[in-house]
Amino acid sequence: MKKTLLAAALLAGFAGAASAQSSVTLYGVADVGYSYQSIKAPAGTRSQLAMASGQQNGSRWGLKGVEDLGNGLKANFVYESSITLNSGASTGFTRQSTFGLSSSAWGSVDLGRRTSPGTWAFSGIDPFGAAFGTSALDASMGAQFIRLSNMIMYTTPNISGFGAAIGYSSQTGLSGRGVGIAKETAFSTSEKFRALSVGLRYANGPLLISGLYDTYMPPSNSTDTTAVKQWNLGGTYDLKMVKIHAAYGQNIDGIVEGQSTINNASISGGDQNTGGGVLYVPGARTNSWMLGLSAPVGGAGKVFANVQQMIPGGNFKETIGTLSSATQTTASIGYTYTMSKRTNLYAFYSYTNNVFMVNDVTANQVGVGVRHRF
Repeated sequence: MKKTLLAAALLAGFAGAASAQSSVTLYGVADVGYSYQSIKAPAGTRSQLAMASGQQNGSRWGLKGVEDLGNGLKANFVYESSITLNSGASTGFTRQSTFGLSSSAWGSVDLGRRTSPGTWAFSGIDPFGAAFGTSALDASMGAQFIRLSNMIMYTTPNISGFGAAIGYSSQTGLSGRGVGIAKETAFSTSEKFRALSVGLRYANGPLLISGLYDTYMPPSNSTDTTAVKQWNLGGTYDLKMVKIHAAYGQNIDGIVEGQSTINNASISGGDQNTGGGVLYVPGARTNSWMLGLSAPVGGAGKVFANVQQMIPGGNFKETIGTLSSATQTTASIGYTYTMSKRTNLYAFYSYTNNVFMVNDVTANQVGVGVRHRF
């Protein structure tokens, strides 16, 4: 009898230990407000005032879990679904759907759909956090924030502040346009829309330095289109009273649109759940730069601002029909006020001249809202 009781106690102890070593967490973001947008072009002016979801962060809900496999190895998964809060629409787990293994000694491997290695490396460079519509850095620098499907990604452990990541996608899930491409089709063995992304990151004290290099290859059955390449360098330095942000980069033989922030300027509501795409234009290039700052205001406020440009080069400088190219310039300012650990208010304004490098096209965007994280 005593042995039976002892065995039962041991089994209960092991069950308790096992459950303590694995967990599943429900999390999410609810972000909603109002946005006013206007676009002025030689052909006319359009404007709209509307409720907007996901201006500071894309509204979402997700599940993430981890299991300790022993010897420092862990298994993990993330399922994350976007939500358009003002309509209730959702796209399934298209924000992230991954399974991975991680080790503090050897790094981590993720498989599925998630943000790219370049996105991982550039986290923190943009004072607007890759959000707030046309204020975001990817309005000028391409895929500073982008998600890729069918990707295997390896991330090194943090070594004295240094880290690196590399990912390969056999079918990105992005749209593609250009010479020989009408639009990316569904995945098939005869047409693969592939990408290779590399990110480097160093963070130590007040200094952060990041770099990325991405290659977006055309569908495998296309013979007349060159791969689009992109590289970006960025950094921040925290002076306590103010943090300085800066970045510079190029798109070569086309352009990559991260979260389609330029398209969001076209009277779309500005939801940050929007996907991106690749425009293939052999011989074309852009040069982009950004200079910004962020600073605390009082005990609960924060102000941030940036100026950024996308400068056409190569074939982008050619006149197309009645349209002529020009340097796109965007100036933005934002403010957040923390009400609690999970809830804050926000407001922002962004002005863009020569939208998507088209001469005499201007855009304004003003947004206010509230964000709650759980």
